[in-house]
Amino acid sequence: MSTAVNPSAAKAPNAPNVSPSAESEFNDTPYSLGPVWEVVVGYSLIEAALWTAGDLHRAWSMAALVWIVALIVYRAQSLRELGLDWTAPLHSLWVIPAAAMISGAMLFGGHLAGTLHPYVVNRGFFSAALGYLFWAVQQELMLQSFFFNRLERALGSGKAVWVAAGLFALAHLPNPVLVPATLIGGLVFCKLFRRYRNIYTLAVAQTILGICLAAAVPNTVHHHMRVGIGYLTFQ
Repeated sequence: MSTAVNPSAAKAPNAPNVSPSAESEFNDTPYSLGPVWEVVVGYSLIEAALWTAGDLHRAWSMAALVWIVALIVYRAQSLRELGLDWTAPLHSLWVIPAAAMISGAMLFGGHLAGTLHPYVVNRGFFSAALGYLFWAVQQELMLQSFFFNRLERALGSGKAVWVAAGLFALAHLPNPVLVPATLIGGLVFCKLFRRYRNIYTLAVAQTILGICLAAAVPNTVHHHMRVGIGYLTFQ
């Protein structure tokens, strides 16, 4: 009498026990509902908020917040998937000094070009930096934890990096400084998130890069780093 053997249970005696990488860990569990529609609605709400002002802006912003948070809760996304797991090894810490080096180069370039200016000093550097960090955390949560995760489910990791970065850049229209900067930064940060699943180091790096970019480029060009209708109405 023969005995059936489950091939998936068979393992060579000396086969190494290899844990899946962060890049492949979240690729093969599709949602029951189309994640693309979740992205389309969420992005449309954000765009509506960016291109309106006053009470209408606040209403669209609240709608976008509720949509994103509600879907994260509904999908029961883990802290690991969201990039918020403090217990995971922070192998991406090298990103912060790398961002500091790039920022130093931008400041030096601004100095040589004569465009360097005290972007946040007059408003209180530390309070401004903390405020920017808080905003960077929000941006990374939206970009990575919400949009990239869903695009990854629908398109795969490689395509998701490009689509998420493209959407991130388009959200910064019509700012001529931030659109190319966020396209490049979005590509790099999405690839880093795909590899490390950690938004903390990305948010710190974005804060450093954002403040230094704003200080190196004239305020008359980037309009105090505003986007959407805020860029057009800046005085």
